[in-house]
Amino acid sequence: MRKHGLYIFVVIALAGLSSAAAEPALVPWPKSVEVAQGVLELGPRSRIVSESPLLLPLAKVLAEEIHAVAGLNLPTASGRPGPGDIGLALDPALSKESYKLVVGEHAVVRGGNYGAVALGTVTLLQALNARPGAVSIPRLSVADEPATAYRGLFIDVARKFHSIDSLKEMVNLCRLYKVRYLQLHLTDDQSFMFPSKAYPLLTTKNEHGGKTYTIEQLKDLVAYADARYVTIVPELEVPGHGGAMNRTMHDLFPIKGTKPYESHASIDFVKDEVLRAIETIVGEMCEVFQSTPYFHIGGDEADLQLAGQNVDFKAAMKKYKLPNQYELYRRFLGQMDEIVKKHGKQMIVWEGFGRDGIVPVPKDILVMSYEIRFYMPQDLVKDGYQVINASWTPLYVLNGHYAPPAEIYAWNLHQFKPYGAKPAEQGIQVPAGENVIGAQMCAWEELEKVELPQKRYRLPVMMERIWQRRAPGDSAAAGKTYADFDRRLAGSDRVLDLLLHKFSVEADGLADYGNSSFSRSATISLKLSPSVQGTIRYTLDGKDPRVDSTAYSGPLHIQATTDFKAQAFGADGKPLGPARWTKYELRP
Repeated sequence: MRKHGLYIFVVIALAGLSSAAAEPALVPWPKSVEVAQGVLELGPRSRIVSESPLLLPLAKVLAEEIHAVAGLNLPTASGRPGPGDIGLALDPALSKESYKLVVGEHAVVRGGNYGAVALGTVTLLQALNARPGAVSIPRLSVADEPATAYRGLFIDVARKFHSIDSLKEMVNLCRLYKVRYLQLHLTDDQSFMFPSKAYPLLTTKNEHGGKTYTIEQLKDLVAYADARYVTIVPELEVPGHGGAMNRTMHDLFPIKGTKPYESHASIDFVKDEVLRAIETIVGEMCEVFQSTPYFHIGGDEADLQLAGQNVDFKAAMKKYKLPNQYELYRRFLGQMDEIVKKHGKQMIVWEGFGRDGIVPVPKDILVMSYEIRFYMPQDLVKDGYQVINASWTPLYVLNGHYAPPAEIYAWNLHQFKPYGAKPAEQGIQVPAGENVIGAQMCAWEELEKVELPQKRYRLPVMMERIWQRRAPGDSAAAGKTYADFDRRLAGSDRVLDLLLHKFSVEADGLADYGNSSFSRSATISLKLSPSVQGTIRYTLDGKDPRVDSTAYSGPLHIQATTDFKAQAFGADGKPLGPARWTKYELRP
């Protein structure tokens, strides 16, 4: 190895290529892939060249990623690419998120905008092949664009604290699998995680140790994500799930005077002072999360059963000639829609309102259909709403309960299944059409340390299923099988290893890579390969590795269910990246 030079090689076929013309391990599989014979060798004179100054931030991101996965330091430059270079270019002939990647004497990614080029660079990164003494890309042509506009992952930072570093890990996961939006559930009963300057008391009684974020941290996270074409979508949960608001500002937010109890969580949204406060907070959030076209206001599970006793609600029902508090809630959704639109954004709401009601709920909002109970997805689509499929089954991850990758693979974009649905149940199939604009995987109440281990094998499956729009009930994605996807996942997951953990894990003997399972007759062989100088230390009992844990020195052989954790440490004993955690399960 060269300590200070250009290369620190990883002995691993990142793309899983058995020959130059074999299919690379691309996830999700693009619309069109043509692989030719031969490779483009990258070397000391290769560069990443941006034809537009707008693409320079992306060039720097790609340079960092190539160094992480292949140990190759590529300088960035402006201009046109020469032989052996990687070129990035905007192409007005390509629309929206459409991109083309052509690898010949040089590699060029062209896209309709920054985001499209970013998607193309992910394809290039996944196709990269590193071996002792050489880094190369197979000669290929890819023409691709996503069929769905909304591709999302949801993280609950209000119930369980997540560090900014852990959220950046999720940004990298999203980038690698072309997930467009990362929604942060910033407020709930337990905590208020947005540092409002107008209402600083809101963050003073958070239940998970009182921690919160600073404006600077959030702006840094947004910039980090924007450079990687991952957009942070903030959520301010109103009018329900407002326990932290009621607890910290009891004189302003609660619905008072109701018996036999006062709701601990629902806020008095009909009071003028409360609505002004909400409008102020929305404005503050939009100032931080400037790049998002969306703003999520929650809107579900508001306890309004006794709200009709409250003097403010009584006055509002009389003023607006409405029969009950539930119609006021529908009116509030319209008010929030107007507030959000003032900031140039589109409102998203959880499926929490019903089909029947006097007050119409605006049709220009996006509805995340998750519980399949209040407003059925086929009715939402029929009535003209645009819907994001957040189907509880199989897209929810909640308190350690989650669907295996193969079950997610059997799901499709137009299929909606409620909580508790069995894998064989078909749920509701909505007719194919443009009103289902995408899907989102939602992780509720999860500790930050389990987010990556749980999502790294499941989020890619969802993306494989929605990247190319398939007909309802179609069991194949991109004309391929789950076994083929599982093979490609093993390759792309090794890229993720190197990006985040600074070493890769090759697991031979798995029957199902995505489910980390093996049969009784098999033995798993784990081979760990560092991408930087350091020591990999591991445990086999689920405990976090420490600087004095066992150092990896050769293949590990596993014959029983094992909780495997490994982490790279530098010479100074400090971690070089987060721990890599996988539970390998022996199955009948």
